[in-house]
Amino acid sequence: MKAKDIFNLLQAKNIIGNGDKEITTLSPINSIIEGSIVCIDNNKYLQEALNSNANALILREETANEIKDFKNKTAIIYNNPKEAFIKLLYIMFEDKKYTLGVIEKTAVIKENAEVSDNAYIGDNVHIGKNTKVGSGTIIEANVFLGDDVVVGENCTIYSNVSIHDRCIIKNRVIIGSSTVIGNDGFGFFEVNGKQMKIPQRGNVIIEDDVELGANVCVDRATLGSTIIREGVKVDNLVQIAHNCDIGDHSIIVSQVGIAGSSKIGHHCILGGQAALADHVVLGDRVILGGRAAVMSNVKIDSNSIMLGAPAQNINREKLKMIAEQKLPELISLVEERFGVKIKRVK
Repeated sequence: MKAKDIFNLLQAKNIIGNGDKEITTLSPINSIIEGSIVCIDNNKYLQEALNSNANALILREETANEIKDFKNKTAIIYNNPKEAFIKLLYIMFEDKKYTLGVIEKTAVIKENAEVSDNAYIGDNVHIGKNTKVGSGTIIEANVFLGDDVVVGENCTIYSNVSIHDRCIIKNRVIIGSSTVIGNDGFGFFEVNGKQMKIPQRGNVIIEDDVELGANVCVDRATLGSTIIREGVKVDNLVQIAHNCDIGDHSIIVSQVGIAGSSKIGHHCILGGQAALADHVVLGDRVILGGRAAVMSNVKIDSNSIMLGAPAQNINREKLKMIAEQKLPELISLVEERFGVKIKRVK
């Protein structure tokens, strides 16, 4: 592409310099390739980019106005360089393509299943009885769809995913490899010293525009539905237990564990390895920091930011962290003031 082609595709605000300059690829800021284009979202990387072999930069207008020498680089003015970077990833690097309307010969499709003529079904896919697959959906090799499953339109289900009976996947959902939807929830009750299994008869509903990473587990409800609501994004290796309700456009980072019947509000962020006990309720736009642990069935107010185990309000937890860092000095002060010796554990 030429720089002016990228300017036009982005519908950018302005272009400075030679619009006919050839662009070979899109580079990350920490590994700039000769002839490439670079998006500068943080000005601390600006000088490095100006001194590089890149042919073009994407800059905010105020950043461009401060530059006296572009060092023969073309500048495209776009006031959200990170958004431009994402758009260029779509434009310059194509996703793997499948031919819609193809069902590979090794796929198994049971009676009364309905597969759109405009879907792709890969090798060794199993589609159960009465299951429906919508138009534009891609199902890669070795996927298992149980009976009475519904998969909507324009979904992408990567290899080795299992979606069990009666689960519902709506439109434009992406499910990463080896994720399991609708396995039994973890429900047992002790009777005469033995664990009796509680039957799990509900399902899972995943709404529009959800993305689940690889090796995610979303358990079916005991009764009713486990619900992942519109626009939720889930990282790899996350456990969502039976009867949970995850609110619209929330983000759940890797290795989070959410116990049964918890309810997460909309636009929440759960940091890596955060843990929630059963029946926890988070309000809207709650942030749990990495490794935060909500240890009892409490309700956390909307817009709260929580850290630590057990999870505390961020301001209280920061005071605790500061106090812990000062413990050695405090111990020495107590020893000196009161003439005592506090035993150290070696």
